[in-house]
Amino acid sequence: MRHIQNVRALRQALANGQREFKVHLGVGIFWCKSINLCTDGRFQILNRIDGSVQTLTARQLCTHSIIGEAMRKKAFTDE
Repeated sequence: MRHIQNVRALRQALANGQREFKVHLGVGIFWCKSINLCTDGRFQILNRIDGSVQTLTARQLCTHSIIGEAMRKKAFTDE
């Protein structure tokens, strides 16, 4: 399990074939996310808890998503 701390590290993980990630909310509590990189550079995020899908730019990922907060708190990991 590696901590993903920024968008560059996320892009690298995706380039290495990683698609499944976790946002750690507390001891033993986490949200699972499947992430794919779109051809236009945006991120398509499948929220496993409710099946919803978001497509976000790198900036939106950091500002309009719990993933950005989790990255800053070192609470975003690959599985």
